[in-house]
Amino acid sequence: MVNGPLIAALYLLAGLCVYATASHLLYAAHSLRRTEHLLFAAMCLLITGAAISIALSYQAPSLEAYTGPIKAYYALIAPVYVLFAAFIARYTQTPARGLLAALAILTVAMWVANAQQPHGLQLGEVAELRTVTLPWGETLALATGTPSPWFLLGLAGLLLVFGFAIWALLRQWHREGGSGPLVLFAAMAVFLAATAQGALVRLGVLDSVPLSVFGYLGMILVMSLVLHRETQERTRESEHRFRDLVQQAPMAVAVLTPESRVRQVNAAWETLHGRDGERVRDSSVLHRPDPIDGRITDAIRAAAQGQRQLIEPFACYMGADSATKQAGSRWLKGCVYPLKNHRGEVQDIVVMQEDITLARRSEDALRVIAQGFRAHDRESFFQNLVLRLSEVFRANYALVGINMADRPGYVETVALSQDGELGQNIHYALANTPCDETLTSGLCVYPDGVQELFPHDHLLVEMEARSYLGAPMLDSQGRELGHIAVLNRYPLDETEQAAGILEIFADRAAAELERLEGEEHIRRLAYHDPLTGLANRIQLHDALTQDLDLAHYGGQHGGLILIDLDHFKTINDALGHAVGDTVLAAVADRLRQNAPAQALVVRLGGDEFATLIHPRRASRQAIEATVNDAAQRLLDALQHPIVVGERTFSVGASLGCVLFPDAGQTSSDALRHADIALYQAKRAGRGGVQFYRHALQDEARARLQIEEGLRQALANHEMHLSYQPQFDAQENMIGAEALLRWTHPELGSVGPALFIPIAEETGLIHPIGTWVVEHVLENLRDWRARGLPLPPHVAINISPWQLARPDFVEQLRERVQAADLEPSRITLEVTESGLLRDLSDAIGKLRVLREFGVQVALDDFGTGYSSLAYLRDLPLDELKIDKSFIDELVDKGEQMLIENILDIGHNMGLRVIAEGVAQQTQRQRLLALGCTHFQGFLYGQPIAEDEFPAWLERNASPAAQRQS
Repeated sequence: MVNGPLIAALYLLAGLCVYATASHLLYAAHSLRRTEHLLFAAMCLLITGAAISIALSYQAPSLEAYTGPIKAYYALIAPVYVLFAAFIARYTQTPARGLLAALAILTVAMWVANAQQPHGLQLGEVAELRTVTLPWGETLALATGTPSPWFLLGLAGLLLVFGFAIWALLRQWHREGGSGPLVLFAAMAVFLAATAQGALVRLGVLDSVPLSVFGYLGMILVMSLVLHRETQERTRESEHRFRDLVQQAPMAVAVLTPESRVRQVNAAWETLHGRDGERVRDSSVLHRPDPIDGRITDAIRAAAQGQRQLIEPFACYMGADSATKQAGSRWLKGCVYPLKNHRGEVQDIVVMQEDITLARRSEDALRVIAQGFRAHDRESFFQNLVLRLSEVFRANYALVGINMADRPGYVETVALSQDGELGQNIHYALANTPCDETLTSGLCVYPDGVQELFPHDHLLVEMEARSYLGAPMLDSQGRELGHIAVLNRYPLDETEQAAGILEIFADRAAAELERLEGEEHIRRLAYHDPLTGLANRIQLHDALTQDLDLAHYGGQHGGLILIDLDHFKTINDALGHAVGDTVLAAVADRLRQNAPAQALVVRLGGDEFATLIHPRRASRQAIEATVNDAAQRLLDALQHPIVVGERTFSVGASLGCVLFPDAGQTSSDALRHADIALYQAKRAGRGGVQFYRHALQDEARARLQIEEGLRQALANHEMHLSYQPQFDAQENMIGAEALLRWTHPELGSVGPALFIPIAEETGLIHPIGTWVVEHVLENLRDWRARGLPLPPHVAINISPWQLARPDFVEQLRERVQAADLEPSRITLEVTESGLLRDLSDAIGKLRVLREFGVQVALDDFGTGYSSLAYLRDLPLDELKIDKSFIDELVDKGEQMLIENILDIGHNMGLRVIAEGVAQQTQRQRLLALGCTHFQGFLYGQPIAEDEFPAWLERNASPAAQRQS
């Protein structure tokens, strides 16, 4: 064979493909289209082998020499079209997974058929290896024969690949436009034409040499140009984007050379540094740095060595003018990092700086708020608030204003700070001031020129204010609590964020102020009586504890007065609690007006009050005189009528006084001793003043001992009865009175006059009274069973507290019936004072009992009210003249009252019995006055119940025996 230009062109093509492979592999390392470059490099590498293989086949001297290269050619060219389809799909962003999978399967099949057929994929049978002479004399070897079916299937696959490529490129061009898809389309058309020519020659349709491999040369050139152009465009676009990114970045950015000379700065850098970017271009930031760059020179040097450096927040003054200095320093942070090439060499240094002054101010505000500025009172709270405002805003003035209640339209500052220190509070008119706008419209911001906006506000002139920032303080209900304001001698920047911070302060301050007011309200509720506004028991306890400490350890004396209103319950029960509360409020006012200066007036609860006279250095006698004068003044004030609406009330009181340190060690001791004195004042007849004496404590202890003993007396069988007979003028027994006696295990015999009042006060009178009634009925039943002569009737003393019980009548009736006794055997003795507690209720119950058969006697008649108005309505059988009148009959010759009692009794048809008859002279005088029934020591001492049956047998009259 004669070699010529065609063979040389094939080897040249192989060399170009090698170059293209290397070139696109390098592009793939830096291009965004990395996959496309890798695919195209793989295609070029395969074409290299295909070109060499086809050149060797053209030079084969024999069929055996031809078969090897031609098989290699088809083995290499088959995957080229799969890679070509993948390249087109990637370049045009067209999904083609199914197509690529089918092509891969077809390629594998082609490889198998190419390997198994004796002469390769193209020909099933070879007719001859003929020599083709080209016009320029070059000769080539070319086999002819019958085409293989696998070759035809491969041609169908080629048509599928080219069809997909044409569709994908046209689709991309229609979607995005541009010349890239059209140029590729033209190159692909050349590639398609060459491939078609080669296929027709192989099929024997054309009598020529196959040129299909040369069609790929156009693809190499066009693809290289397209990808190179796109890479350059993307590089330029990246550079422009980087410049725009730097220029439009919100933070200050400077791009430096490795020698620290300025290559580029953005607008934010110019604003932050206050310098023109063109003037600083190519200048060194290390030789003559400005105040900011001077703080980061070490970081720039480190970045030049390839190290990334973070710039921690730092403060820096940005200018030299007075306004800037007054505004304070700016806070900056950022980073310095190197830009390196693919060899790791520093090409540029990027310096990024961010102004974080406002963020820092917000952090300071949040830190201050998080730390809190709580205080125990309003004054210290407001002072802390203005100091924190000055700290956060670096303000020349910070103030908190409250509307003046006594001067509408005026504001007074409750706290004012000037240059970080507390100043004297001021007051000023609201009209034509920014504070008025704040209270009217809410948040107000005047960043500059506030004096020009409010020319009549002289306070702004005095403060030399240029900017104003104010916010109202509102509670959770929207109620105005006041306003806070910040004034500066310099303009205010970033007003929106500063206003937000001030609003946070205002909300936090309002919440804290509301909390203080809530605590004050709770404290007032805890330490004051809600009805009268006076101090309550808790406050008295605290104050009394402090006063006792002063008295004990400071050598001082003071006093406590307890006040209990007399018969206040009657007002409450008769007119209701609303009227009672009004009376109590009026009493509180009287006590306030008449209590000594500095004294603590207290409502303990109900109708009990107290006045605490704080200790002072004076003798005990002087303090006692002071306390006595105060008590008498309070008593006199309460004795004057109190007018409530159209009603007039006369409210008396009893007062108990105690001096300290004699009062005891604790507040409880002092209150207990004062209560003992008050009890004595009530026992003395009410409406008086009593001082505590140690003897009263002994009496109180004895009273407590009696009370405790009474609770066990019945269970311990310490109670017993005695009977005192009653006689007529002929000395016949007409009845007997059951008398209760108590023998205390330690105190011995305790008289009824001592323990009955205590039993009534403690409620123990009910079980004791029930025991007396049951015991009397049991005795009468026992005596009757023994056949003893019974008294015509037995008198039982009934306490008014027993009579007040709703079930008293029913229980007495059931007990009498259970004893199977005639009700007439029982006489109930009641006192005048007891009946008057609830006269209508008492009359109703006594009438029911009298109808049942029980007799009723009015005991101690004449010692109480002795009014005929109620005496006429009482269902009585008997009147008893009190012993005190009998004693005066002989000693003083007083008989008029006894005559009146006898007349009343006889006129009303009642028996009249004289109690306490101890002398014959008394009996004779009473007989002369017409009294014929007697009871007393003249006829004998009261007889114990276990001895009374024997006495009955010896002394019962015939009449009594007949009645039995």
